[in-house]
Amino acid sequence: MRKLIYLFSLFVLILVFYFFFSSEEYYIPKPKALIKIELPDAKTSSFEDKKISFRYSNSSHVIVRDNFYKIIYPNYFSDIYFKLKSSTDLDLELYNFENSISVHEKQGADINANIISDEENSIFGVLCFLDGVNIATSSQFFLTDSVDNFIIGGLNFNRSISSEIEAQNVIMKQEILKFIESLYWINED
Repeated sequence: MRKLIYLFSLFVLILVFYFFFSSEEYYIPKPKALIKIELPDAKTSSFEDKKISFRYSNSSHVIVRDNFYKIIYPNYFSDIYFKLKSSTDLDLELYNFENSISVHEKQGADINANIISDEENSIFGVLCFLDGVNIATSSQFFLTDSVDNFIIGGLNFNRSISSEIEAQNVIMKQEILKFIESLYWINED
């Protein structure tokens, strides 16, 4: 009988150790956090100097150095940059723009070119949306009045464009469209 009690207590002791010390905890991974994106302010401000005028979101600010302009969006770590030149050699400027686009095309980017033609305000150009993996910019454009002025620019992010910032990229593409639609030349007459 003692052996039976001894074996029974040993069996109970083994069961206790088995259930308390050998049970595996189930690991349930936390879901990925969603990015909170604040849309750019719908209210806009106007910028004007001696050559151009345009509107920009109040959640951004403009920096001008010589003929180089930046509309900085700090919430998106991005900016719309452009350089204003006089169009002394339009063919050369168009050639340089095409070369800058072809560099991205050689790296595998898909290019969607949109023609801009606003005869009323004498604004003509091309806006190229670039889609690809780990590219530095998703939009490049040029605008001209075909006589005096030529603008070349694009969209810059502080990091390469990936699926993590795709929502910000879509929003910034809309901001470029708003910028182009609000642009007009200042006549010095």
